[in-house]
Amino acid sequence: MPVWHERTKALRASGKLKIIGITQEQHADRCQLFARWKGLDWPILWDPFNLTSTTVVPRITLIDEHGIVRSTRASFASFEDSFIDETYPAPAKPTAAATPEAGTLIEASRAKEGSPARRYYEALSALLWPAGRDGERAMLDLQAYAKDHPEDAAAQWRLGVAYRMRHDSRERSLGDFQHAIDAWRRGMELDPSHYIYRRRIEQYGPLLTKPYPFYPWVAAARKALGTQAPPLAAEPTGTELAGPKRLDRDAPADKVPDTQKADPSVKDGLRFEPTVVWLTGRKGRMAARVHLHVMPAGNRVLLWDASAPVILHIETPEGFEREGSRYERRLLGRDPAEEVVPFDLEVHPESGKASSLEVSGYVLYRARSEPRGPSRLLMQRFDLTLPGPADDGSKDD
Repeated sequence: MPVWHERTKALRASGKLKIIGITQEQHADRCQLFARWKGLDWPILWDPFNLTSTTVVPRITLIDEHGIVRSTRASFASFEDSFIDETYPAPAKPTAAATPEAGTLIEASRAKEGSPARRYYEALSALLWPAGRDGERAMLDLQAYAKDHPEDAAAQWRLGVAYRMRHDSRERSLGDFQHAIDAWRRGMELDPSHYIYRRRIEQYGPLLTKPYPFYPWVAAARKALGTQAPPLAAEPTGTELAGPKRLDRDAPADKVPDTQKADPSVKDGLRFEPTVVWLTGRKGRMAARVHLHVMPAGNRVLLWDASAPVILHIETPEGFEREGSRYERRLLGRDPAEEVVPFDLEVHPESGKASSLEVSGYVLYRARSEPRGPSRLLMQRFDLTLPGPADDGSKDD
């Protein structure tokens, strides 16, 4: 889109062309950061549920002065002669929806009050425009619709979007991110050639099968914008920043953190929420990306101390290749009683030896019992058993 933005400046300035962007990005603030960085000065609509039924990006749609779609395969080299300078007659009667999916949503918006189709449409609307809407009811309606329409790929995938929305909010529930991954996977199983469905799984999935880095530009955008950079509700994680990579079995071991001065007596100060994204690579290679969210256990009995990083040390069974063993994250200092610290790590088990995934280790962190109390270095061990891979249709072609 930055290329079209530059090449159409004269047409927009003359009034011959207006541009409206539509993004399927899960996180609207990331799109806002990119647009501000690139100087995109036209409106960009947020379509996280992919209501436009886009199957590939970017997609350029040319719409005439009567609101009629004239092309979805525009070429910059020819569109000025074939579209801008063309005069179109007004249609004699209203035209049909551009896609069957769009037609279905239009019908749902006109369906009987209280019907499943109408409630589905209203649930999507409530999550897009949440002011004064009941988010919990919207989730229940999306869950019910997806359950009653198990072959509807879009319904399954949109449910995943809703789960991830809630995961990123203050209303997050335990397991929301894993539910999002599972729903996105069901959508991809039903429509394996859908570009956006597959890319969403790959965004959070293993580096082994990642097509490219998804958000490598964020640091550059923030540096360029300085204080004008909008804050992000969900910081991009390691797998969203990294590109394709194979694990090096012979890489030197990470330095083991010094635990001698840590107090292990607080055994349940932290809560661990894991999400696993499995993919199967070429020649039977298996890979799992584990997203581990660490947070205070609740009731404000433990407060993060942001003066020191949180250090995660993991252990995996023999025979597993792993990306590393030591991970470090800086706290953002948002809420010492509730801030969630995200880690993500990768393991490659031997083919056929991963009916489940055992991840063990410990976390070193500094915390206080009260806002002005003394800071202590604490250590808490964890042992997690995660489900193994399913036959999800994600094998490489």
